[in-house]
Amino acid sequence: MLKRKVETALKKWKQQKSRDVLFLKGPKGVGKTTLIEQFAKENYKSLIYLNFETNPIHKSIFFSSLDMATLTKQITLKLRTSKLIPHETLIFLDEIHLSPRARLAAKTFIEGNRFDCIIASSYAGADIDKFDPTPLEHETLVELSSLDFEEFLWANGVSEKAISDVYEHFTAKKAIPPALHDELIELFKEYLVIGGMPEVVNAFINNHDFREAGKIQNRILRTYEKGIAYHLKKTDRNKVKMCFDSLPAQLVKENKKFQYGVVENKGNARKFESSILWLHDADMVNISFQLEDLKMPFVANARYDIFKIYFKDVGLLTGQLGPIAQQEIIAGRLNVYNYAILESAIAELLAKRGRRLFYYTKSTALSMEFVIDYNNKVTAFSANDADNTKAKAMISLFENHNLEFGIELTLDNLSVKGNLHRYPLYCIMFI
Repeated sequence: MLKRKVETALKKWKQQKSRDVLFLKGPKGVGKTTLIEQFAKENYKSLIYLNFETNPIHKSIFFSSLDMATLTKQITLKLRTSKLIPHETLIFLDEIHLSPRARLAAKTFIEGNRFDCIIASSYAGADIDKFDPTPLEHETLVELSSLDFEEFLWANGVSEKAISDVYEHFTAKKAIPPALHDELIELFKEYLVIGGMPEVVNAFINNHDFREAGKIQNRILRTYEKGIAYHLKKTDRNKVKMCFDSLPAQLVKENKKFQYGVVENKGNARKFESSILWLHDADMVNISFQLEDLKMPFVANARYDIFKIYFKDVGLLTGQLGPIAQQEIIAGRLNVYNYAILESAIAELLAKRGRRLFYYTKSTALSMEFVIDYNNKVTAFSANDADNTKAKAMISLFENHNLEFGIELTLDNLSVKGNLHRYPLYCIMFI
């Protein structure tokens, strides 16, 4: 069982005297079901598990009245179980977006703390006319993604103390001990290839087979394609799939701005904009918007018609780019495919830290992949430190465009020169 940060939120929820319905949201394949089953095993005498995707018949439990007596009768009848033990049972309603009435019933289950209830969804925003992805008044939202880099380190046996030591050096702006630095750089390169999907991480830890990891990544992608087909009508599903399938081609370009013409010859926003919104609302991609100026608030200076799109997990990109990409990354040639893999990982890890994604472009020679609010300063940072154009762009942004702070992510150890800090790639977990 992989250690996940979200376990802290689950434990905190369980310790509350009066518990809301816990709403667990996250993409397919990130481990929601496994996490809750293990949580139930450790904290309850019984688990009632209903999955409305794999067992649509479970929806019928909620067709009649939603009072407690009727619901318990229906569950014991349909599931042939007597495990509804008051105060000792967790009711887990999986893929809840497929049964809006079950979501209504969840409020009944928690009345008087009779039962604890967790609802989960992989496509919460797929059809907002039928299912509102916003938490209701009696729901507590917890989001789960694939493993971030710190969780990946835990999975690979790196101790909390070692990570704490790195953080202390990071905050003191001192070089990381060389042996530890080298170990974390190698693990970061592995993360670029493997990503954070739990099934992929577990398989790789057990057999260290990159080819097998790629097979699992592509199988997960097929489940995404099935999800698109399941939730959309044919006309819409074809457009969404075309956008999703174009992402590797979009990202390997030198200019990673999403271009409708890559999706389809003469493609345009009018035809495909709603498809992109669906991918975002269905929790399948991250979107980064271009800034007009290096000024805060960024939301007021963004162009929402110019953007980049990234996979939620870098492994899903690397798996599609194949063995050559894997080999180049492990060899330390991170510029493979115009830094597509590295930039995707940085976007993903920033998003997992709760940051909205923005970038800045004035010209080919004056651009930065990411701009963030770091310690209340407008901060640009680049992961393409070997690119002399990026180094010149950083200097120009400082001198002419109001940039307050700069970060370069690099394979090298930590160093500081004024307001330009060079951090090892793995320090993204602290930014």
